[in-house]
Amino acid sequence: MTGKLQKAFVVYCSPAGTTRHVSQTISRALQAQKIEVIECNLSKKFSETAMITKINRIKNHACLFIGSPVYASHAIPPVMDFIARLPEKINMPAVPFVTYGGVTSGIALYEMAQALTAKKMKIIGAAKIMAQHALLWQTEDPLGKDRPDESDDNLLREMVSSLLNKLSAGTDPAIDLSTLSYYSPRIVEKLKKTSLKKAKSQMPKRKVDEDACNECRECSAVCPTDAITFTPYPEFEANCIFCYNCVRLCPEDAIKADFTKIEKRIRDRAEEFKETPESQIFL
Repeated sequence: MTGKLQKAFVVYCSPAGTTRHVSQTISRALQAQKIEVIECNLSKKFSETAMITKINRIKNHACLFIGSPVYASHAIPPVMDFIARLPEKINMPAVPFVTYGGVTSGIALYEMAQALTAKKMKIIGAAKIMAQHALLWQTEDPLGKDRPDESDDNLLREMVSSLLNKLSAGTDPAIDLSTLSYYSPRIVEKLKKTSLKKAKSQMPKRKVDEDACNECRECSAVCPTDAITFTPYPEFEANCIFCYNCVRLCPEDAIKADFTKIEKRIRDRAEEFKETPESQIFL
């Protein structure tokens, strides 16, 4: 599609809030240009099906912006599952974006772009944005502290402005997907072997303090994958993505996990990759 953009779908999943921040920055930049924005937070129950119906109904002069945090070098399952559920041959431009906690943005952008392209969507831009590491919130100096910041927001505004100009120009706005695979082939092969499933075995175990738990079920309310059941205390299902919202946001501090051992692994991995630039847009 080329021509003036009229509607934008902004879809995201954001357990720690940083991908939501990026999504809202994109939405405000679009709205400032009089673009109608339809947002969808995939962690909200029943929102996904309604959004897919809207996307399938409104195709002309519209664009999909879709964002995910990076977990174990990949986009998280709720986002990839949403892309998989999109109609075939939707013929709408798309802009994938990711946030990552200062370690590596991995191959998430490239995999999202490939999945969108398989739906016959044209990738017209993309972004990776540095964010505060979600598992280091208890430390004094977390990786990506206070990110995204104003400089990141300015990059996103620049991306939106450039994309609108490209669409209005009437030329083919598609980008070369190879630009989204920015690590060396050796590292890419290494990243392909990582997975959230493998990472789960190394993640800190959660323990429920039954004396402190008052069965308020707030942990379930903040779980982005609806992975908590009660018997009567919280139990964690296989679809848990280990975002630890249940630990961070429990009002009674009844769900605990020890992050001291994983912190060194996280910082060592960040030193291994030293990803630069930290934030980047692709046009």
